[in-house]
Parts: sequence; C-alpha cells; structure tokens
Amino acid sequence: MKNKFNKIEIRQWILPVVILLIACVLIMGSSPLYITNPWVDSNAMFTMGRSFLHGYVPFKDIIDQRGPMLYLLFAVGAVIRENNFFGIFLIQVVNMLTVYVLTWKLANTFTMKIIDAKWLALLGPLVLMATNAYSLGGSPEEFAFTSILYLLLVINRAKQNVDNISLKEFFLLGINLSWLFWVKYSTAGAYVAFFIWTAMYLLFKKKYRKVLRVIVTSLLGFSIITILVLLYFSFNNAVGDLIKIYFVQNMTAYGQTNNAVIVKLMSLLFLMGQEIGAYRIVSLLILSGWIKALYNRKNITLELVVFLGTILFVAMQHRLIQYYNLVWITFLVVALLRLVNVKLTNFKNQQAVKIMIVSALILLPFVNNQDLCRLVIKGAGVSVGENRYNAQPEFAKIMHQKEKNPSLLLINDLDNGFYLSAQTLPMTKYWQKLNMNYQQLPQMYEAFNTYMRNKQVDFVIIKVDVPLAPDREGQYRQIPGFIDSHLSYELLKNYRIESALSNKDDDNYILMYKK
Repeated sequence: MKNKFNKIEIRQWILPVVILLIACVLIMGSSPLYITNPWVDSNAMFTMGRSFLHGYVPFKDIIDQRGPMLYLLFAVGAVIRENNFFGIFLIQVVNMLTVYVLTWKLANTFTMKIIDAKWLALLGPLVLMATNAYSLGGSPEEFAFTSILYLLLVINRAKQNVDNISLKEFFLLGINLSWLFWVKYSTAGAYVAFFIWTAMYLLFKKKYRKVLRVIVTSLLGFSIITILVLLYFSFNNAVGDLIKIYFVQNMTAYGQTNNAVIVKLMSLLFLMGQEIGAYRIVSLLILSGWIKALYNRKNITLELVVFLGTILFVAMQHRLIQYYNLVWITFLVVALLRLVNVKLTNFKNQQAVKIMIVSALILLPFVNNQDLCRLVIKGAGVSVGENRYNAQPEFAKIMHQKEKNPSLLLINDLDNGFYLSAQTLPMTKYWQKLNMNYQQLPQMYEAFNTYMRNKQVDFVIIKVDVPLAPDREGQYRQIPGFIDSHLSYELLKNYRIESALSNKDDDNYILMYKK
C-alpha cells in the first residue's frame, strides 16, 4: 500500500511540474526555443561567467559591477554550454523549481482550503515571471527572489515571532544572506531588516544568551560563502580590487551628491514611492493580503519590517530600473496565498481554479512584459515585435575573417551578445561601457582611449539608436552623437567602419576595424 501511495503522490506532482516547465520554455529569454537571450545584462553576465571559467579574475582582470557569486553561477552555465544560453536556462529552471517548492511549503503553512497546494504552488513562479520586472530573465534579482521567498517562509512558519525560529533556520538564513551579499548586496535589504529586528527584539526581551547563539549561528552560516570568496580573491591577490570595484565604486559612483541629509532622505522616500507606484496592482494586492491577515487577527509586524527594508535597499541604488523591483514583488506570493485561502461552501469545481492558475502562469507574462516581444524563435528570423538578431552573427563572421582570435570593445553600451556570437573573450580590463558617465568613472573612459590609441583591440562596436545612414559618410557623421565626446578623437583616428547592420530601427550597430 505504501508503494502504491507513493506512486499516486508522484503522479499528482507530474502535471503541475510539466506545466511549470512549459512556462519556463515559453517565457525565459534563455530558453532553447529562442535564438538567444538578447538582454544586455544577461549577455554581460554570461561574458563575465565565461571569462571566469577561463581563469579571469573578476575586478582584477576584467571589470563589471555585480557580485562574484553571480559570475560563478554563470560560469557553471558556461560549463554546461559555452556557445549559447542553454546552461543558464537549466540553472534558471532549477531556481524556478526551488521557488515552486518553497511556495508549496508556504501554502502548507497556511493550510490552504480551496485547492491542493501542489497547484497553488504555481503562484510562486507566476509572481516571478508575470511582470516586466522579470524582463528576459537572468538578473541577480531573479536568483535573490528565491532567498527572499525562503525568508518569508521561515517568518510565516514561525508565525512572525523570532522566538519560534530554530538555530538551524538561523544558520540557513545566514547562508542565504551571504549568497545575496556576494551576488548583489543591494538585494539583501530583507535580510538586513530581519536580523536587525531580531537582535532588537531579543535584546528588548533581555534574552542575551539567545542573542549570542543567534549571532554565532547566523555568522557561521554567513561565513561559509564569504570565506570561500575571500580565499579565492586572496589567492589571486585581488582582495583590494574586490573592495575597490564591488564596494567603493558601486557605493560612490551612482547618485552621490553634496545635498543636505534631509534632501537625500527625501530622495530615498521619493524613490521608494516610485517603486510602489510603478507596480500599483502588485502593491494593492500585497496591501490586501496584509489587511486580510489583520482581519484574521494575524501578526504581520515582522513581515512589514522586512518589506520596508527591501524597498529601502532598492532605493539606495539611487535610481530605479524595472528589474530591481523583483526583490520586493516576492511579497506578492504570500499575499496571493492569503487572499485565495478561503473556504467555499459546497465548492467542488477545483478544476476551474487549476485552469485559472495555469492560464495566468502562461498568459500574464505576455500581458505585462513587453520585453518578451523581442525574442526571436529559432527558424523564424524575426520576433513578434519585429526584432531581428542579424548584427551579432554577421559581425562575428566578419571579425573571424579578419582576425583568427578577434578582440573587441563596446564603448557606448553593454554587451549585446557580440562576445558570445564571436566566441571570444575580453582582452582588456574595461571591455564594455558600464552605466556610468565620464564624471562618475573617468578611468573607464581613459582606459578606452588608451586601448584605441594603442590599437589593443581589433574591433570597436558602436550602438546607434536611430536608423543607420545609407552610406559610410553618413554613418561616420552619426557616430559622435552616440559616444562620449572624450572618445571621438581616438576612435575616428585609429578605426574605420567595416560594416553596419540593423536589428531594428532603434537597434543598430557599426563595426569598426583598426586602421
């Protein structure tokens, strides 16, 4: 009977998991259904991961702004498949399945009344993929989503009371905090708020021994990843580079002003308001979930504190980009579970609820996320939004015809997939234009000039956001309007136009070859 029961249980899991996998194939930009993931952030991180795999030391040999554990994750994807995003897709699927399992555990914590938790667990992946904050997938916030969802599971399983959280869970929470810290530390706001609240609560209750045990246990968890990171950078004599780029540069370059403290505080509050305002329906649903919890006399104090910490850390990046919001949208998972947790008298049509959840999982991303219209299905040649992927493979052919091992540089944009298409790696420390102007990061622009002056790279690629001029003379005139003025002289003196191709009217590229 036991074996029969287990087989029945397994069969009950198969259908929702298969539906989730179908959704992943349709919605993830890295899916094998599509030619490639065209998002610049995913391509930049994949280039960093591929470089990491080939022995480059992040921040010392090659510069980008995110955390070393994210590059390791993308390096693992490169081990699986280095010439396309299939390995990254598999990692994303594992992450999505983890979100599914955590949501299932949350549903069981709430003792759902309307439908089997195996189907309600699809709400977790739905929340992750259903807004434009997901974009085309592969952001650090996508992987942070899972750790924050685990924190929400622990909080609600403990009924919002830190006294009910075991030392084992504090150890695991410490590991998750370390993971977030070394993936992208601005995603760790939920954990920072949680641990501050925990310390204050236990000190207020005069539970000094427990405070000490919690600190030691959590730090032990935090140290596991942290020690490995520090050992790696110490072994490569790059701890100073890690601190300089990952911490100092990121903290000082963006949005830093000499304004008074009150002005900076108002700016933070304004950005926090913008986060909420950008996703009004999501915010309303989260608020409705809290109201229902209060109506049912449930304690949500800790969850509110953690939410505020999350949106504060997002705002502290001093600007708002859509995918940043993914970390606080995680709270919608809990809200939806609360809102659907109702008992309907004589309700027998569970099949209708399943169909609604599955339909939402498949359709809502295409309703809310316009980035998906950029994805080109293999064999189609053009996407729904009339985007093409011509420039990258065509430039790759030209580069390999000119040079056996071509080197390239992107001086006015992030990597658009040119390194992946050419199957080459950066040959210079600065290899793409980070999102900083000359005043914020002058050393990057000076490095670009040095590379071009000495012709250290074979090719320079320029992105042009208007239709390309029909002739070379016109294209030469277009270039200065799309690059920093400090770069025009060395570029035009040392490089000539080799080719120019368009993926769309506002997505055009000029390939320049050294003279």
